[in-house]
Amino acid sequence: MRLKSAATAIAVACLSSVPVVVAAPASAAPSGPTACSTYSNYVSYGASCDGTRGYYAWAVCQNNKIVNGPVRSGGTWSYAYCSNVGSTLRSGGYTLV
Repeated sequence: MRLKSAATAIAVACLSSVPVVVAAPASAAPSGPTACSTYSNYVSYGASCDGTRGYYAWAVCQNNKIVNGPVRSGGTWSYAYCSNVGSTLRSGGYTLV
């Protein structure tokens, strides 16, 4: 009986020192845009991105309000208009969704 306990203890010790490698599940990377173009004037900011991923333009206006354009994809332009809140453009950008 003692020999069996010693063998079990050695087996557990050996198993606990063996590194276990677990493969992460493969996940498909989302197809992102290949390129984005932007446009701005004194009252708006726009973005257009190639690919199938969604995006929208946003703008920070001189009156400190933030406006967003509609979510688009596939090269359609999204525009954020500061003129909708009675202001002009301070800065802008786009966000991928």
